[in-house]
Amino acid sequence: MRTDIIDRQHAEPVFFVAAVSQPHAALVLTALLLTALFATGCANPPSRTDPSQAIRAELAQANAARPAVVVPAQISDALQPAELAPAAAGPAEPRFDLIVNNALAREVFLAMVTDTRYSMLMHPEIAGTLSVTLRGVSVREALEAIRDVYGYDFKIDGRRITVYPPTLHTRIFTINYLNAKREGKSEIRVNSGATSLPGSSNSAPQGSASNGGNQSQPQAFENSRLLTTSKTDFWTELADVVRGIVGTGIGRNVVVSPQSGLVAVRAMPDELRQVDSFLKAARISVERQVMLEAKIVEVQLRDGFQSGIDWVLFRDQGTGSVSSLLPNARFPRATLPTQPALPDATSFPAFGSGLYGLVFAKKSFEAVLGFLETQGELQVLSSPRVAAMNNQKAVLKVGTDEYFVTGVQGGTITQGTSTTAATTTLPSLTLSSFFSGISLDVMPQIDQGDMITLHVHPSVSSVTEVIKTIDLGGSIGSIRLPLPANSTNETDTMVRVTDGNIVAIGGLMQLKSQQTKSGLPGSTKLPIISNLLGNQQQTASKREIVVLIKPTIIRSAEDWREQARESRERVDELTELASSRRVITVDGKSAPAAAAAPAAAVAKPTK
Repeated sequence: MRTDIIDRQHAEPVFFVAAVSQPHAALVLTALLLTALFATGCANPPSRTDPSQAIRAELAQANAARPAVVVPAQISDALQPAELAPAAAGPAEPRFDLIVNNALAREVFLAMVTDTRYSMLMHPEIAGTLSVTLRGVSVREALEAIRDVYGYDFKIDGRRITVYPPTLHTRIFTINYLNAKREGKSEIRVNSGATSLPGSSNSAPQGSASNGGNQSQPQAFENSRLLTTSKTDFWTELADVVRGIVGTGIGRNVVVSPQSGLVAVRAMPDELRQVDSFLKAARISVERQVMLEAKIVEVQLRDGFQSGIDWVLFRDQGTGSVSSLLPNARFPRATLPTQPALPDATSFPAFGSGLYGLVFAKKSFEAVLGFLETQGELQVLSSPRVAAMNNQKAVLKVGTDEYFVTGVQGGTITQGTSTTAATTTLPSLTLSSFFSGISLDVMPQIDQGDMITLHVHPSVSSVTEVIKTIDLGGSIGSIRLPLPANSTNETDTMVRVTDGNIVAIGGLMQLKSQQTKSGLPGSTKLPIISNLLGNQQQTASKREIVVLIKPTIIRSAEDWREQARESRERVDELTELASSRRVITVDGKSAPAAAAAPAAAVAKPTK
């Protein structure tokens, strides 16, 4: 028997052919034909689908709407962002031309809301006449223009407008600010000259010895001193400014409550508007914040840079620039040779010298730190980060306070006699703390153009104890005094920088020496043997402290709302310019002086 198998990949039927007897040939052939037809009908036809259609189908299925996932209310509330987006803008305010000639004020106000969505309420004391010509204004803009000239105050509450006469009003303002006073002081000084302890003559009874008496503090002569002070008394200053705006007229008064954060003002409407404008501007200025990121870096200079870090070699590679204290300075190219890994040199003017207040137009520290690594071995001492409010001092301090004896007062020793015993009175000691570590004193000021002025006072100090032996001569002998030795690198400067740029303060150099001894075990303790069998090596290295500061303005939701509001107003103005508006004309000459009904309001469309 023979079997033929056809490839199954073509989805065709498989035929089995066998040798059978002649009588059954017809029956077998019929069965095979039926089997072939059945298999052919059940087989899948070849796939002729376009691949692009399949891809589109898959993408459509992926983008198909899926049932929304139900998120618990607690998680949804926690994930809600700040309320940056304002509420959906309502319909654009219709604009019109207002032409008024010596008409009664009540008639003008009633005519303004004709065919609008507003209702008008007027105080019974509304009187007087108006003469105005306003083109393409909304109801609010027309009321504001009339208020600025004639003094009629108004309030819009939804669709209701209330107009008040120009009389004294009381208004309460809310101010969110701490009820606290702050006073800061930053000082840097250089002392030189003599420091003395004037002597004094003391009398004591015969047979007794006294150690003490009149004492005086050491006297030092200051060669240079820079003192920067700042005082913050917000509520007192606020009350003085508001009283200055309101004045001292009859019935006017200002009440300030720092504890509740409220300011009550009774004044004329125009004065209240001035107070409102001042408080809004003060709130925006006071609430602005700056994120201050700093890097305090120590660079151990290489042999080729012993004179200090060569800032001339630094220039941004197409993404920024370098400037000195003057923001508009232009620096010509220099012809100084540079290392292959560095960009072309940039020459600085003589007045800047790139030592203090150097500004880099960079957004990250990596470029500046990478440049410093080309000058020597880099070590980041501290990376402080703090947020500070506008015109408020921020102080960062990392280190330890060590106490040293800085004064001795009193103390007596009385010799004993045959009848009395010797007595000793211990002196009183004066202890003073000396800080050893890193401190950074920063105060920012932000202007309207997002420029930041910084007062910066960085300091890196190290305090060690040194024993001083003083030979007083004669019978007194010598005394040993433990005195503090303070090694300080600090500077005090003011710089101006754009939001997000980096300020570099350098030039704080110091020389460190290190002595290394080597030799046979135990020989280094014996001077003679160590000189013969040992080796002594003394090395000196120069280190420079560099302070990098990056101020970044913290944007609040109010800033984004204000920008969105201004953009929406500009779009509305462009839309209104392209549309038609009505003209309101109120002529007071055609109406009686004591007209009970409002004068005719003529409204006609115009392009």
